[in-house]
Amino acid sequence: MGDFALVGAAFAFGIGSALLPVLLNAELYVGGNAALVSESIIIVVVLSLSVGTVIGKAIVFELARKGRKVVGRGVRRPTSNRWILTLRSVSDWLLGLLDRPYAGGLTVLASSLFGVPPLAVVTIAAGVSHQSRYLFLTIVFLGRTAQFLVIAFVVGKVL
Repeated sequence: MGDFALVGAAFAFGIGSALLPVLLNAELYVGGNAALVSESIIIVVVLSLSVGTVIGKAIVFELARKGRKVVGRGVRRPTSNRWILTLRSVSDWLLGLLDRPYAGGLTVLASSLFGVPPLAVVTIAAGVSHQSRYLFLTIVFLGRTAQFLVIAFVVGKVL
């Protein structure tokens, strides 16, 4: 596959993974590309995937912002698992920060780098809250790019 097609496919996959994160896993895509393509093109592929992801997240963000009156709080299943309870409390604290203009960036950064809370949930919550669109998209780009580069580096060096 030519380099241009590889970069275009990464861009399209980024948009798709932002819209359908359960079906299209961007992290696995980066890992697969890092194992199969040369080191010279992987950085461009990662940047293209990141830009596609940001465009997809911008679509979801705007849809959530326009549908803000419809979004409600779901009901969680009770659990006694200590790890899940701790993870829930950290996620709830981070999601609560989204209403603050700059502190919400911490939530977006944690979500884009580590996946806690899930970026799909943070995107919708940020759209519903008063989070700045430009701050959100900038931090998603930086966080996802860093995460993808780390994955590509680790997979590329291991294989």
